[in-house]
Amino acid sequence: MHLQSWKTALIMMTVIGALLIIGCAATVEVREPTAEELAARQDSIAAANEFELKKARMFAYDKLKIQQWEEAKAYLWQVVELDIKDDYNDWDRLYQIYMSTGKPDSAQIVLTMGLEHHPDDPFLNATYAFILKAQGQNAEALTYYDKALAGDITDSDKVEYLRKKAEIHEALGQPEEAISTYEELLMIKADDIGATNSLTSLVRTHRDPEEYIARLIDEIDSNPDDMQKRMDLLRAYQDQGINEMVISQADEILARDPSRIDVYHEKAKAWDNLNQLNNSIATYEALLEQDPNNAEAMLSIADNKRLLGSYTSARTWVNRARNAGGSRGEADYILGLTYESAGDACSAGGLEYDDKLVYTIALGLFERAATSDDYNVKGKAASRVDYMRQFAPLKADWFLNQSKEIPAKDCYNWINASWPEIAYIAQFLSQYAS
Repeated sequence: MHLQSWKTALIMMTVIGALLIIGCAATVEVREPTAEELAARQDSIAAANEFELKKARMFAYDKLKIQQWEEAKAYLWQVVELDIKDDYNDWDRLYQIYMSTGKPDSAQIVLTMGLEHHPDDPFLNATYAFILKAQGQNAEALTYYDKALAGDITDSDKVEYLRKKAEIHEALGQPEEAISTYEELLMIKADDIGATNSLTSLVRTHRDPEEYIARLIDEIDSNPDDMQKRMDLLRAYQDQGINEMVISQADEILARDPSRIDVYHEKAKAWDNLNQLNNSIATYEALLEQDPNNAEAMLSIADNKRLLGSYTSARTWVNRARNAGGSRGEADYILGLTYESAGDACSAGGLEYDDKLVYTIALGLFERAATSDDYNVKGKAASRVDYMRQFAPLKADWFLNQSKEIPAKDCYNWINASWPEIAYIAQFLSQYAS
């Protein structure tokens, strides 16, 4: 009995000792695996997954080719699960599937997940940037376009990413950054018309006019037959009041395309600004060789003839414009100015009754112009009516000169009593006869 108790006690002591030893040993041995051990474990798992992973990718691509989206999607998610080392990047295909099945919100989520695994991927960054830009999140989009541009991409992709980046800078009110980005784009694709036009517009708006003009000149030197750029340069010279260069550029354009009616007008206006009215008339006459019924050009010639003191010729051109279907209001207004100018020239030594009769003709023409349907003329014609009334004959003037029906001074000998506008003298004076 005593021996049995001793054996039992010995066994219990042995068990307790073993437990103590095991417990102490466990406490000593517990530790975190090293990076090398984790990498080794990942390599081991990846090696074990490799066959299934490649098989899933193969099946996924087969399904993509025949647009079996749901089956392809299932295989690709299997690839994501098995690819613990992110050796494969099929997130663009997953994005394609969700977009093709009408799930843009899910597609956007896929992009963000893909960027977590492959933060430097150009396609994922650029596509996510495109979505953010469309949502108006321009500052965020800019960051992702920068990441896309930092990647290994084709020149074609780089051009498009730079274009979007420049557009974002414009939207954010950053013209200098936009200019720099377009310039970088054009270093890759010099003949990109859209970028060239955008850059030129930005320079025109935000840079010194001389720089804008210099840029246009450079672009024209590279492409002399770019008519739009030449017109931009012509207008830039107009904006700066450089009339000689307007004329020079107009000649360049007309040498290439003599049918440009608008350019003849701009050239003639430049001659007007230089007070070279005969050259302006010659330009309008060249225009009429291209467009014989251009009433606007005829009226412009008439007005220049008036300013030169050729009143009969001015009247002739006004009537030509009428016959060509020109504005009645504008024709009456120009003819009214012609009689007013004649009155001013003849009354320089003092206002006489004959002068007042000529001003009366002008008054009648201005009154007709003010009642025309031409709203470009009505206002200014009405102003001339108010001004001319002060020079029309008073009743006392008429009473002393009742025998005069038309002006008789030598400087008015170009006026023919049979012309229809002359009848307004009798109409006006009739108010005094009653």
